[in-house]
Amino acid sequence: MKYLIILLLFSLSSLNCYSQKKYFFDYIIEYKFQRTEDSKPEKMYLLTNSEDDSYYVYVNQDTDTASDFVIHFNNDKGVTSYTAIDKSEFFKAETIELSCENLRFSSRKNDKYESSRYIFTNEVDTLIGEESHKHYTMKYSKVKDSRQYKKGAAHYIVENNTEFHKPLQILSNSFDTQKTSKKNPNGIAKEIFTTSFDKKSKIQIYKLLQYVKIKKYFIIAENCDPNAPIPLKFEFKFK
Repeated sequence: MKYLIILLLFSLSSLNCYSQKKYFFDYIIEYKFQRTEDSKPEKMYLLTNSEDDSYYVYVNQDTDTASDFVIHFNNDKGVTSYTAIDKSEFFKAETIELSCENLRFSSRKNDKYESSRYIFTNEVDTLIGEESHKHYTMKYSKVKDSRQYKKGAAHYIVENNTEFHKPLQILSNSFDTQKTSKKNPNGIAKEIFTTSFDKKSKIQIYKLLQYVKIKKYFIIAENCDPNAPIPLKFEFKFK
């Protein structure tokens, strides 16, 4: 299947306030997203590096302002940014620089990942139409956790011919983790959904609309102070 994105004519980049240089994105992926089966569908764009899943950017519609997008930058060092941006400026900008004042620094950035808390399983391939797709799941290893959080398993159905991309475990927000299993097959997710504990309903439902290869950068000012107070207002700089 051939994928095209017409509107997203922009580039993004970033410099980490730590030792890392630029954050490079080589794919933008568009999903139809529903929080529950009854929720109104919305579009969500995901910027990724196909070989490095330690950072990503979400882009979606601002629920308060029709002319704005909301950008959510996140990396595995605990640096995040969540702020609105005008759509027209977003599309026109070749580079977006996010100043120090736009950043949040998580106190949990050095927390260790509890690998034993989750179970990853490669399931039998799933048939969609006439095509067979790889399928794997993620769930809590303890039943008490599943019962407490009212969640069964997160299901990942992989788009064919996308082995060039690392697994999109970053979309496991229903499990509050970005870690992946080395046993998971590579590939862009065609569908993702999490079942309820009783398996009667679904939440966090993603369905792939399209994806395209890009060359984008998201820039963050250097020498940011992680202990600086966080302002109530945010500002983007365009180049």
